[in-house]
Amino acid sequence: MKSVFKKHLYLSIFVFVTLIIGIWFLLVLKGDYGVTMFFTIPISIGFIIGYIKYFKEIGVRKILLTILKIIIGLVILSLILIGCGIEGAICIIMAIPFIAFAMVIGFMLGAVIGILDERRYTGSVFLFLLVINPASYIFDQNSEPIQDTVTTEIIVNSSSDQVWKLLSTEILFSKPDFVLFEKGVSYPKSIQLIDHDGNLAYKCKTNNDELNLKIDEYLENKKVRFSLENQTVPMKEMSLYDEIDAKHLHDYFIVDYGEISLQELSGNRTKITAKTQYSYKIAPNWYWKKWSNYILDKMQGHVLNSIKKQSENE
Repeated sequence: MKSVFKKHLYLSIFVFVTLIIGIWFLLVLKGDYGVTMFFTIPISIGFIIGYIKYFKEIGVRKILLTILKIIIGLVILSLILIGCGIEGAICIIMAIPFIAFAMVIGFMLGAVIGILDERRYTGSVFLFLLVINPASYIFDQNSEPIQDTVTTEIIVNSSSDQVWKLLSTEILFSKPDFVLFEKGVSYPKSIQLIDHDGNLAYKCKTNNDELNLKIDEYLENKKVRFSLENQTVPMKEMSLYDEIDAKHLHDYFIVDYGEISLQELSGNRTKITAKTQYSYKIAPNWYWKKWSNYILDKMQGHVLNSIKKQSENE
């Protein structure tokens, strides 16, 4: 077996990597955005390259050159996804750092095991691929959505009565300067308190859609909690096409409720707290949780700053 690899080194790399990339594309099309797609398959590709590299002399220069090739390959793969209209640029940019890290780790792991196998071939590469990929996929299929809450606060130089009056009418939000909002991530442009079928509700316009927000709790001058009658589109992806149907834009991010509460402070000041509880299934959870929390905190900060400016100027 070792002699076969030696004789057909680059053909072996091509066959293995092409097979795994094909599986990776199938997962994207099916909408399985989990550990398998973002971690296991990239680490497997890196592992294969690193493992087969041991048949040649390994040096720092060659390792760095291989890592550069991996990065170039990721860029090419990303351009193919964008060109085919399967994915947009924003999520690819978010995902690439993690995928690149996984491939580099896989490459180093494969190189080490390859060196250990140099004297006696033990089939470690096949054992690794046959165990880790199915196990990862089974894990993805049985994983449950994760729930998290993002809280953002601001202090305004205005009374709670004044802030509540603003929340009870219509608020036009200023244009944000956050780059991801400019490139398609959803943010509110206006919100208005209305009578909806005999009940109080908010009508919210975002840069991507319109939302009906059902008011679940309304404590005058203190708190308003609302839930979405229709789920928002998390983002409109940057793409060559007018619309793309990336699965994660529909089923992987759900807002459970939003809340704004007021706390009156001394000196005619008010602390405003914005809170959003959401559920998400996209994995690895800890990685995408950081992105989700960061973007939601930016969005809530944008909302609170607009309220602060308008309440202090009235």
